[in-house]
Amino acid sequence: MTMMKRLLTTTAMLLFALNSWAATPTEVVTKATNGLIDKLKATTVEDRTDELVTSLVMEYIVPAIDQEKIAMGAMGKYWRLASPQQRDEFIERFRELQIRTYSGAFKAFSGEKLAYEDARINDAGDRALVQGQLIQQNGNVIPIDFKLYQGDDKQWRIYDAVVSGLSMVKTYRDQMSQRLQGTNPGNAKERMDVLLEELKKEAEQVAAS
Repeated sequence: MTMMKRLLTTTAMLLFALNSWAATPTEVVTKATNGLIDKLKATTVEDRTDELVTSLVMEYIVPAIDQEKIAMGAMGKYWRLASPQQRDEFIERFRELQIRTYSGAFKAFSGEKLAYEDARINDAGDRALVQGQLIQQNGNVIPIDFKLYQGDDKQWRIYDAVVSGLSMVKTYRDQMSQRLQGTNPGNAKERMDVLLEELKKEAEQVAAS
């Protein structure tokens, strides 16, 4: 690689990084959700296969989410009881669950619109709330808010979504807690292994269907 090409490549990478760091919380949310919706609008309902919608969720939604933070919230008190290996596996299994959830929601898209207000940022400058509205074709308005966290890399990522006052993380935490309490007897780590195996089998069943 010549010196000029190396310089151009380095400059392009720096510009990309600076643009990513400069994105506001509202821009992160808008790019993730409206970016995906714009892609869906460009396709017919017949063309919206599971594979297409899943690929769009992977492209737009997943990168905007803080996977570890949202997994910690979903696991609640059980997070500190899990081993590092169990935590890593749960992050992956929970990521798969989120992809299925978002894919199902966006596959049902039928012309709804999303509008957002400017973000409200806390005094420390590391957490933000982006309030929005999902406007349905019949005129109904559903409040949908996103909570974001700014990591050490200065990028904003989503760690919770609140729809009509119902927190996605809390809903998942209640579900996971019930499943952990209802699994076979044993200590917390053994119950976690059972849950992880269940989540793995569920993902395999969905993939095979």
